[in-house]
Amino acid sequence: MRLCARDRRLVCSVTAPIQRDRMIDGYRGVAVLGVIVGHALAYHYSVPHLLGRLAGPAAGMGVQLFFAISGYIITSLLLKEDHEVGSVSIPAFYIRRCFRILPPLFIYYLSLVVFHAFGAIQFAPRSIASSAAFTCNTGLTECDWFVAHTWSLAVEEQYYLVWPLLFTLLSRRALFLAVAVALMLGSFLVLPLQPNSNWIAFSSIAAGALYAASTRVRNVLTAVSSYWLFAAAVIAFSAINLYPMHALFACTPALILLILFAPRQLPLIRSLLESSTLNAIGLVSYSLYLWQQLFLARPERYFVHLPLAALPILVALSYFLVEKPFSRLGRVASEAVRRSIARESKYPENEWVRSRRYL
Repeated sequence: MRLCARDRRLVCSVTAPIQRDRMIDGYRGVAVLGVIVGHALAYHYSVPHLLGRLAGPAAGMGVQLFFAISGYIITSLLLKEDHEVGSVSIPAFYIRRCFRILPPLFIYYLSLVVFHAFGAIQFAPRSIASSAAFTCNTGLTECDWFVAHTWSLAVEEQYYLVWPLLFTLLSRRALFLAVAVALMLGSFLVLPLQPNSNWIAFSSIAAGALYAASTRVRNVLTAVSSYWLFAAAVIAFSAINLYPMHALFACTPALILLILFAPRQLPLIRSLLESSTLNAIGLVSYSLYLWQQLFLARPERYFVHLPLAALPILVALSYFLVEKPFSRLGRVASEAVRRSIARESKYPENEWVRSRRYL
């Protein structure tokens, strides 16, 4: 707790829980349902013909939505901290990130080892090392199916090793992000087509960050939002994932921004996204994303039947007993680190706060 940079009469905590964005939580629900449907129909049940063909790209589309959401949320939190306190604590950021991501992930790894030890699944335990090192997106390490989905975590963690540091150094963040998106898409276009390209993944995260950082981008999206444009963006996004073409696939970040944020001006779509069901799914989307992989492999990967009905039970246990408590602990630990840094600075805490540029 400390004096807020924007008003020294107020006391603020940069790690206090903030009001959740129900529309974004709804999109988290949509994204994870896309992953589940795609994995279930295309892999676990191997649905033939048109339905399987349509379901296949759904998982990739869900992950791309997650990337842009993550870029938007993390950058919004960095901006909020910078505005209210006058600076961003990099150690505190990484502590919150570690407490948020690692405990549920390590519990999932442990379950894979146990299932493998008891002969329930066909699994290569050495893949855990590649996954835990966040290298499953590089193509340089082996990642078994049961940890293959952590390629998306690898993309996010690699991005957030760099972005918070740049955030503290840059004065024109929106311009930097816009140039970064353009350069990454340019790199994608000159390389062979890969729908699960790191360039598309990183540019989608950067696009979400750009929306958070740029008032101009938000104003443009607000001005052009319409039901027709939203429908066109959804159709185009689906089409380029079904039939990937190099130049069209490079439109992914722009289409995702339209899909994610146009509904702020579209009451019908927004009310659907803010429904209790989608919000509940979105709330547990991280745990659900982790555990669905265990249940949706191809049938030959199982030596013992794992009932799909156990998935919601494991997700609930993961969320309430692991994810939620450790996230709360991470906020407490990061606040303690921020206080410690303030005490060790050469200024008293109130003078340190007053010295920031927002005063």
